[in-house]
Amino acid sequence: MTQKQSPKTIPSNQVQSNRTVDGESAQNIAIVGGGICGLTLALALEQRGHAPTVYEAASEYRPVGAGILLQTNAMLVFDRLGIADAICDAGRQLEGGGLRSPDGPFMTRFDLNDVERSEFGYGFVAVHRADLQRILLDELDTNVQTNMACTAVVGTDPPVVHFDDGTKISPDILVGADGIHSTIRDAVAPSVDIRPLDGVAYRALVTLDLPEPYLTQGFDIWGDGTYTGGSPIDENRFYWFATAPEPLTGDHAAPEAVKSSLRNHLTGYPEPIPEILDGLDPADIIMTDLKDLPSLDTWSRNRVVLAGDAAHAMLPFAGQGAAQAIEDGLMLADALATHEDHDRSLNTYESERKPRADRVRRESYRLGRFGTMQSTLGCRLRNFAIDTIPDAVFRRVRRRQAAGTSLPE
Repeated sequence: MTQKQSPKTIPSNQVQSNRTVDGESAQNIAIVGGGICGLTLALALEQRGHAPTVYEAASEYRPVGAGILLQTNAMLVFDRLGIADAICDAGRQLEGGGLRSPDGPFMTRFDLNDVERSEFGYGFVAVHRADLQRILLDELDTNVQTNMACTAVVGTDPPVVHFDDGTKISPDILVGADGIHSTIRDAVAPSVDIRPLDGVAYRALVTLDLPEPYLTQGFDIWGDGTYTGGSPIDENRFYWFATAPEPLTGDHAAPEAVKSSLRNHLTGYPEPIPEILDGLDPADIIMTDLKDLPSLDTWSRNRVVLAGDAAHAMLPFAGQGAAQAIEDGLMLADALATHEDHDRSLNTYESERKPRADRVRRESYRLGRFGTMQSTLGCRLRNFAIDTIPDAVFRRVRRRQAAGTSLPE
């Protein structure tokens, strides 16, 4: 992995790879953002003959963070990229899950063998985010430059990218995979306001002896203003999350105070929530505000294109944020490899991906409003209504989610 050096300007023709695609010189593609989306895109591009460069703001990749639930559509992408088996080995393949009320009973259950595995070949895999990053990095030959924080983009045809150490680059194609607070997005869709949802999310990896049903099962609990649940990622670790209508403590509260507030907030919730809170290390709690992006008019402008949260950041309630970014990675790589003309390739990518990603983002927003409702009567009516929905309806929704974008071979 290449660390940043002294300030420099790198014109496109000096950093372009010697690789070829169908006998032609491969484009110089710069990916700003080395998260799951950026690394997936880089791997897919490599496999199609390109040698992109990834610019990551963090100084190094460290084994930190919480878990990530990879739904069927994400696993289908990783199957195309040849790393699905490694991910399954690193994480936990779930057998099913369900939606519960705060007093314990399941409102609905699902078996991942009856739709996802039987029809698509994969269910859900819960894995440590750092393990997924490691698998992607191990597979890559791509030049990944860390400690490279993008500060501005000047122009779009060609773009000139500025980094905080004074480095400037001018690639043929610039991909912004730099998250919800994307700097690259300003070149494509300036003045877009991030949309807050009242509330915060708490996440952590918890080490504990899991009760038997939860060794292979995930679950969600919809309470009054609170949404909590999670999935096992191995024999002794559980990826747990919870939301609250507002921060449970002040900004500078000690981790122990945050844990105590969470325990009070989730008093009376069924197992394994009490066991999870007992095993929760206060230092491992990650708190984030709940927010997403409105639908952008376009994902690209000339030679600059957005992917992942930079294009369609969504709330976590559908569990599809990472999966949609992963779909972006494969589809953008395929479009760039298929079409020599950059306008055609970026238009193809957007027409394939934007309608679906926008739909999933809207669904996640509605689920967030529905799942964090703050009315006792409203919550009772909501939970009663869910309990009456036929299983066939849930199966149709699961089938549509699993199918994903029409993925290239």
